[in-house]
Amino acid sequence: MTAPRECPSCGSEGAGKFCAQCGVPLESGAACRGCGGALKPKALYCTECGAPVGAREAKPRSARIPWVTSALALAAFSILIAVLVQRGSMERVGEMTMTGGLPGETAGAGMPTAEELAAMTPREAADRLFERVMREHESENFERAAFFIGMALQAYDAVPPGDVDVDLRFHVGLLSLISADSVAAREGAEAILAEEPGHLLGLLLASRAAEFAGDAAAAEGFRARMREEVAAAGGIPQRVEYDAHRTLIEGTLAEAGDGGS
Repeated sequence: MTAPRECPSCGSEGAGKFCAQCGVPLESGAACRGCGGALKPKALYCTECGAPVGAREAKPRSARIPWVTSALALAAFSILIAVLVQRGSMERVGEMTMTGGLPGETAGAGMPTAEELAAMTPREAADRLFERVMREHESENFERAAFFIGMALQAYDAVPPGDVDVDLRFHVGLLSLISADSVAAREGAEAILAEEPGHLLGLLLASRAAEFAGDAAAAEGFRARMREEVAAAGGIPQRVEYDAHRTLIEGTLAEAGDGGS
């Protein structure tokens, strides 16, 4: 075993051919890591190729690819959220369907491009994500639906207060139910019913939340109130948000023994 010796450069004790602290050769005959030439004691650079003694070998570019890819993905997501938040102070532009997305969107449409996102208001982007979640869930692609739920809820959080309406609260409530958060869904229903006690979407969401929580009696109570509202109006009233979710309303009334009209 080689006896410890003092490094002529930094004074640290070490053994072998190089100092463990600064990499300077401890004895003559040590080889340069770059060209293999002999290094002299105390040498800081190789006299053959000029490489610094003790310098770490540079990692190949391929070793940095995973880190670069992760950084780019994080940056892209951060930019998307930043755009949504920034647009929160802007007025809504254009027309959109109450169930989300843009007019003329087909059922098989995919996620919007970066250019489309840049042209959207926060509400439009949030509703587009909502539609994607519902399509995936109805197709029983539950893993893909779960992938988009968090993005949709975060996008709805970026919608300015002036754009928060009954339809938005209903969307958030449905997303909460799909993600197994019946408490948030119930709170959303209560917020709707606080503004309008007989609103069909509020009653529908409340019934679904109660049913999810295992309270069948409460669920049927909310459906009974829906029947009363529809009967008093002579059918499902012609309102924009009702028309957007008419199929869901009719299905809920059918569960209660009344098909609606």
